[in-house]
Amino acid sequence: MNRSVVVLAVLLAVLTCTPTAAQYCEEEVVFATSPGTLSMYHSEALFNCCAWLDIEAVTGPGNVEITEWEMFEFGPCYCLCCFDASATVAGLEPGEYAVKVWKALDNFDGTWEFVLAADDTLLIEGESAPYLETSYVPCVESGAADEPQRSTWGTIKSLYR
Repeated sequence: MNRSVVVLAVLLAVLTCTPTAAQYCEEEVVFATSPGTLSMYHSEALFNCCAWLDIEAVTGPGNVEITEWEMFEFGPCYCLCCFDASATVAGLEPGEYAVKVWKALDNFDGTWEFVLAADDTLLIEGESAPYLETSYVPCVESGAADEPQRSTWGTIKSLYR
């Protein structure tokens, strides 16, 4: 009898301490070009619900690397959510560019895990003034009543950013 109670207590502890289910995300990266400009749209990128994204672009001769850094003001949540991220890099010289999009995920031990989200080769034609414009927004399901597993604390916090 005692053994059953201990097993039940451990099972309940494990079930209540595990992270909530991740929001279902269908990640997709789409590129577009215009004169001297590369635009990237990363839809439904999976990150920790309490993260904000710091998006940077590094350019060099024939390459562009865009990194989406998962950042925290108060620490991570026990859930994963979808984010829509975009970046526009202008002022590129005409030519062919190897383009990579990275997700930098914080391991919370001083190290980062880099996940390749997209890799492509694009032709940039024309010229434009140099600038970098980035944005992101958490994807919040409005139909939370239909699917209660998406009604997490992280989603609620995302609404009030």
